[in-house]
Amino acid sequence: MERTKKLSWLEQLKIACLKPREYPRLLQIGKGRVVCFFIVISFLITFLGYGMNVIGFSVSVGGTKNFIMNRLPEFELKNGTLEMDGALNFELGGFHIAADTSKDQVDTEEFSNAYGGEVFLAKKEAVIRLNAMQQTQYQISFTNFKNAVFNNKAMLGLVPAIHLFIGIMFLVNWIANILLYLLLCWFISLFVYMNQKARNEEISFGKVFRLSIYARVIFELLETLGTTAGMGFFSGSLWMIISYLGSYYLLGMAFVKTEDKKKSE
Repeated sequence: MERTKKLSWLEQLKIACLKPREYPRLLQIGKGRVVCFFIVISFLITFLGYGMNVIGFSVSVGGTKNFIMNRLPEFELKNGTLEMDGALNFELGGFHIAADTSKDQVDTEEFSNAYGGEVFLAKKEAVIRLNAMQQTQYQISFTNFKNAVFNNKAMLGLVPAIHLFIGIMFLVNWIANILLYLLLCWFISLFVYMNQKARNEEISFGKVFRLSIYARVIFELLETLGTTAGMGFFSGSLWMIISYLGSYYLLGMAFVKTEDKKKSE
């Protein structure tokens, strides 16, 4: 097969989103360029989702330092007990953070799988649950820190660590997005491959899987933008069905024969 001219990232994106009948051209691109395209797309999806949520929150509260000193309720951890003026409840980059020191223990029944992770604080303990890849839960008892004193001012010294944590969570979300993206591609590719085999078409699963990466792009971008904008439709089951069937349709169009194309036109 004669290789096509090198397609830029934007040209590949244009074909992926707007020209599914030209998908066979994408099979002529070197595997390295396909991998680079996928890396850029997965990074963009993570930035438009997790990244924009973090940036939007930071702008809304006037930065990390201003949030700690002026927006965060005054708190103090002393003698193994956490005291806070009022309650705390907000979301940051897919993480749900809540604090209610009127309770001695955290009510784990309030946890939700709708978030990538949650941090709940009570008077005597903190509970952290991560849902990103494998659900894990950690319990921290404040009685283990009886000699420690921690408050808003002391928290300012942790700003670099907070920024590092945000960066690490970006990488975690990026990896999770990559794995989920590839899993969905494999799922859709399997059905398209089986359909082609039922028609006695000679096609390798590798080629179908490679094109599925492009077939998922527009739906992944729409879902990320819609979710970031707070539109519940893009996190519902109806959209999930639409995105799966849409990806299947776009991928299937790449293997429609010339005669079939003329008939459909």
